[in-house]
Amino acid sequence: MALKLAKPLYLAAIDAGSNAFRLIIARVRSSDDWEIVKSFRAPVRLGHSVFTTGKFDRKTLRDATDAFCQFRRVMDRHGVAAYRAVATSAAREALNRHVLVERLRHQANINLEIISGIAKSGPSAIHP
Repeated sequence: MALKLAKPLYLAAIDAGSNAFRLIIARVRSSDDWEIVKSFRAPVRLGHSVFTTGKFDRKTLRDATDAFCQFRRVMDRHGVAAYRAVATSAAREALNRHVLVERLRHQANINLEIISGIAKSGPSAIHP
């Protein structure tokens, strides 16, 4: 039997994929009692310029920042206590990935983690 929380905890996950970004917010009451309360998709094509030029172009950086700022507003409205935001291949391959990471940190107050394509075990970076 899982320990029930005194009040629900709201957690979020963000996937910054090559063709779209996804935000999912879950209300957690215990490890076996949770539900998704919000699912949002932003059609940002992060890989579009990266896979042809090796870098994010200005429009892609602007669209990504706008989407993450919107995600931040949604997370704040839902009272998200912790989140994890990850990006994969497009961000890994972009020569200017640091520009994206810094913009999102400063403008959306979201720490984007660029993860490898190799699965590994251990604790992951969850941000309050």
